[in-house]
Amino acid sequence: MSNLPRNFIASLFVSALLMPSFAEAKVGYQGEQDPSAIEESPEPDLTIENTQELSSGALLEQQLREQEIRMTWQERMNATEGFWASYMNNRKNTSAFVEQHQIRREKRAEKRLACRNDVRRANKDNILSETMHCFRATLTLDLEMLRKEQQYIEAIPGVSAEHRAAAAFHIQNLMDATSTIVSAIDVGVYGNKEDLEEAKLNLESHYRLSKRVSMIKLRIDHSIMWSKQLIVRLHSVLMMGNPHDEVVPKIEESIACLEQKESLLFSLFSLEEYSALDSQFRQVQSEIKFCTEMARKAFMLNKELEQENDAL
Repeated sequence: MSNLPRNFIASLFVSALLMPSFAEAKVGYQGEQDPSAIEESPEPDLTIENTQELSSGALLEQQLREQEIRMTWQERMNATEGFWASYMNNRKNTSAFVEQHQIRREKRAEKRLACRNDVRRANKDNILSETMHCFRATLTLDLEMLRKEQQYIEAIPGVSAEHRAAAAFHIQNLMDATSTIVSAIDVGVYGNKEDLEEAKLNLESHYRLSKRVSMIKLRIDHSIMWSKQLIVRLHSVLMMGNPHDEVVPKIEESIACLEQKESLLFSLFSLEEYSALDSQFRQVQSEIKFCTEMARKAFMLNKELEQENDAL
């Protein structure tokens, strides 16, 4: 294993722990790093030992297993190539989107509260018109938020074309349906409260729900990329950073933990029911934090051991 500079080892460890949740990324560690060393993580050493003691069938099985592991690692390295640079380049846009999205959410909440008060004060003659006016106003704010969200997902790194396109498709469908209702309100299509409530229900059940499912799957896809990135970078520490012997099994344990959570994340794509998808994704996210905490403790132990050696 290479004996890399200590600040490089630290940068690999720390950057490996910067796993933001989707659309909640913060500006993180920006230490000096050698991009070529980071991007070109070596493959695991899978040399077959004691092959003469294995039967031909067992040897073939072991070779196939090792080939599968190599392919998995190669897929991870290919998938994460360039991701870190793209993430760092896009972090200002992400930060700005998160900030502005929160402002728009607060503005919409304030409008809804004001509308409730207006409808509550309305008399029997104008309550329908007031309700439609308020609904139209909140839909207009929704459209603004959806347009910004659509622009944001077009630029975020670390998601597949498939899930990016699916999210964009369902956002556009929701925007079209919302615009149709706004136009219908403007021309007086809804003549009673029941018709308006039916339009609201249709918008929620057919369009908003589909959009939410697609956005969670986009977040899952994004989390998978971060998991791959964490695994590859921790492996870089293991193979190139020359960590202390006491730290090696802790890094390996962190990698194994992340690999398990990566598999769980992939399994979530088969879910279509929103509440189940949302709750299970939240659960896996919390479990991933446990894996990254293991890696953080490994880093702290490595740092303590280095300081002890320096004191000798």
